Amino acid sequence: YAEAYREKGIALFHLKSYLDAEKALLKSFSLKDTQPDIASDLGSIYLKNGNIKNALRYLKIAQTRNNNMHIVFNNLGALSAKTGKNRQALKFLKQALKKNPGLTEVHINMGVVYEKMGQKRKAVAAYQKALELDDSNAMAHYNLGVIYAKGKDFPKAIEEWETALKLDRTDENILNSLAWAYEKLGKRKEALAKLNLSIKLSPFDSKTYFSSGRIKYDMGNVDDAIDSFKKAVQHDPNFGDAYYRLGLAYDTLNQSYDAISNLLITEIIYHKARKMDLFKKTRARLELLFTKYQTHRENFKDLQVPETIKGYDLHKRKDQIRTSKEK
Repeated sequence: YAEAYREKGIALFHLKSYLDAEKALLKSFSLKDTQPDIASDLGSIYLKNGNIKNALRYLKIAQTRNNNMHIVFNNLGALSAKTGKNRQALKFLKQALKKNPGLTEVHINMGVVYEKMGQKRKAVAAYQKALELDDSNAMAHYNLGVIYAKGKDFPKAIEEWETALKLDRTDENILNSLAWAYEKLGKRKEALAKLNLSIKLSPFDSKTYFSSGRIKYDMGNVDDAIDSFKKAVQHDPNFGDAYYRLGLAYDTLNQSYDAISNLLITEIIYHKARKMDLFKKTRARLELLFTKYQTHRENFKDLQVPETIKGYDLHKRKDQIRTSKEK
């Protein structure tokens, strides 16, 4: 029974059903807690879920019972890297390579650690080694692209990310990174195409809608931009930047009420979040619009605002509007 639960847990893990995988593996471990492989599997699950405490617990159990497990050393290395212990991470990862030099994931994790330590050349070498072992590893291509992008070599970054996308078409992070890189090169149509694919994969991601709206606005498609910004605030009612962009878009169309209304909402969101520089920027923009459209704040007293900021009255918090320097 223990092995059956373990196989079920591993299958669920590969399907990214991490919570169900955890339950199956815990059941397997309860039936056969002397098996280090099960402890290692549990450590991997908890590491993936970000549960550092339990990941360390089960990985230590696995290490104690079988000191030759390269997967355990790899996971301990990844765990150490997540907690900022980079030198310790390298130590574990090098032990993993001694046990199995051909483990692609170890080289990828070493690349991540070298990046964190600012050793770019070693990071590139680690990712390239991973690709020598397995050229179909999307993560290695993606991470290599990140290094190129940080060095502002966007064509090379795009090349790696396009390869990663061919290998894994279900990762919206790859699509969003490609959109960002294409936009950096002024290729807005290509950027927008990637964002549209990302939205299909993750239709509730407010940031992707925001990026899409921003590009549409820059391309002159103001009505389409407004639709995207509306979806962004629909999925995140506290998205101040999206409300701000909505205000600007409506102003472009000379729709005074909608322009000012969205900036008034933006003003409250920024103030409530203590983003005082953005609050002041929004207030300055509002003053320009009040003058442009010959209206004033009192005409918007009945403005409908998101539930998250209802009852937040700026006029009762005038003492909070000043910055720390002004105080």
